[in-house]
Amino acid sequence: MKDEEKKASESREKENPGGQIKQWSKKPWFWPAVYLTVCGVLLSSFFAFQSGETDIAEESEQDEGFGVDVDPEDEEALPVGAEAEEMQLPVQDEDVVDVVGYFYDHDASAEEQEAALVYYNQIYYQNKGIDLAHPEGESFEAAAALSGEVVKAEQDSLLGNVVEINHEDELVTAYHSLEDLEVEEGDVVAKGDVIGTAGENTYNRDAGVHVHFEVRQDGVAFNPEDMLHQTVSEMTFDEEEGLDAETDPSEGERDEDGAEEAPAEEDPSDEPEEDEGDEDEEENTDNDED
Repeated sequence: MKDEEKKASESREKENPGGQIKQWSKKPWFWPAVYLTVCGVLLSSFFAFQSGETDIAEESEQDEGFGVDVDPEDEEALPVGAEAEEMQLPVQDEDVVDVVGYFYDHDASAEEQEAALVYYNQIYYQNKGIDLAHPEGESFEAAAALSGEVVKAEQDSLLGNVVEINHEDELVTAYHSLEDLEVEEGDVVAKGDVIGTAGENTYNRDAGVHVHFEVRQDGVAFNPEDMLHQTVSEMTFDEEEGLDAETDPSEGERDEDGAEEAPAEEDPSDEPEEDEGDEDEEENTDNDED
C-alpha cells in the first residue's frame, strides 16, 4: 500500500514540476542559490559584451591604419608656423606707408614706365621693385614679408644697408636703403619680424627716406605688388614679365663718391700761349707797311 502511494506521489511530481519547485523554495538554501546563479549569469554577460567591444575597436583601428606608415620623426620635423603664409608689405603696419616708386612693367603705359625709372649718374635705370615711404618723410621699421633665412645682411655704399631673405621654392625677398640692420646672415626670421629701419641711399636720392623692396624667383625680379596677400604656392611667375635681378648700376657705372659725374671744366691756364716769335714778325710787317 505504501509503495503504491509513493509511486502515486512521484507520478504527481512528474506531472506537476511546479509543485516540486514550490517545495524547493521552502528550503533555506534555495533563494541564495538562485541569487548567486542570477549574478553569475549577469556578470558573464557583462564581461562578454566588453570583450566584444574591445575587439571591434581594435579591428577598426587596424583598418584605419592599414597601409599607412607614420614616422614620428617626420611629424616632429614640421617647422613651427609651417602653415601657408601670405606675403605682406615689408612693414609691420601697411597703413603707415605709401608706394612712391613702382616696378618697371614692359606692358605699362609710357607715362607709367617713365615713373618707374630711377635716375642715377646721368643714366635712367628700370626699377626692379617698389619703394615705400612715410607720408611725412619719417623713418619706419622694415619687416620681413615672409618667414625665412637671412642670406645677406651687409652695408652697400650705393644701396644703403641691404638684407636678403631666402624662402621656399627659390623665392628671395630683398630690402634696400635700410638705415641700420637688426639681423645678421644666418638668422631665421618670422613674417613681420623687424629687420631694420628705413633710410636714404645714394642710388635713389629722389625717394628720400624709404625702403626698396624686391621679390625674386630664380634670379628674376617680379612685381612685388602682384605677389601681395598670396602664399608662395599661389604665386605665378612669367619670365617675360620679370627683370634681370642683377643689381643696377654695375660696378663700372658706380660713382664711388656718391655724386654724379660732371663735365670737367676747362682750366684757363691750359690755353696754348702765342709764340713770341710770331708776335715779333707781325710787328716787323707793320713797320714795313709804314
